[in-house]
Amino acid sequence: MAIEDAFNAASTAFSMFGVFFDAAAKEIGKQKANSLLSESLGNFGASAGKASKEQMGIKELDAKTTSSFIKAMYEGLGVSVAIQESPRKLLFRNGKCPVHKGLKDAGYKDEDIEDFCRKGPGAMMNALFKQLDPTVTYTFTKFRRSPDDVCEEEVVFKK
Repeated sequence: MAIEDAFNAASTAFSMFGVFFDAAAKEIGKQKANSLLSESLGNFGASAGKASKEQMGIKELDAKTTSSFIKAMYEGLGVSVAIQESPRKLLFRNGKCPVHKGLKDAGYKDEDIEDFCRKGPGAMMNALFKQLDPTVTYTFTKFRRSPDDVCEEEVVFKK
């Protein structure tokens, strides 16, 4: 029940944010709005990464620590996530997603949601991982093509 409650709350928040973001893009232009989105969520990701690194005492990320960390973080936002784990790589397959639902409810088309996710949450996750361990590579590899599809993200460990 907790993940469903988190999903509903996050969906509503992303729907409201989507309406605001759309208004801002109309006022200042989509390119500038996207730039601000990337910058602000990138800064948030860097701050969250730094705080998490200090709080968890992380010197170097490994697959098991990262898998646990991401699962807890994503489920806290109501994202259903399945993680394929190997020693040097993680693949997150994100199912039910409050960002997708919230932006859909705000009237966004799939291509606009993908653009938003790559420039917003994707930038945030990239910055988060750079703070946690600069040797790790994060990539948003696949965007869902329907609400029932999955998005995929990949983390590759250099060591």
